[in-house]
Amino acid sequence: MNYAAHYERLIERARHRVLVGYKERHHLRPRCMGGGDESENIVELTPEEHHLAHQLLVKLHPRNAKLAQAAVLMS
Repeated sequence: MNYAAHYERLIERARHRVLVGYKERHHLRPRCMGGGDESENIVELTPEEHHLAHQLLVKLHPRNAKLAQAAVLMS
């Protein structure tokens, strides 16, 4: 499975829409990988999308323990 392609599609869809109601902020480049809080590094996702994004990041970076920990804490 191409996890990177799935992640990119999820993020592209999020960039071009406005969510109404509850939403969560997601860092495109995680802070544990050097990402910051700049608006260019943040997208709004539904809770389900946010969980999926973190699961995909763990698949893309399996040796990053902080990403794995974040995914577990979201469960």
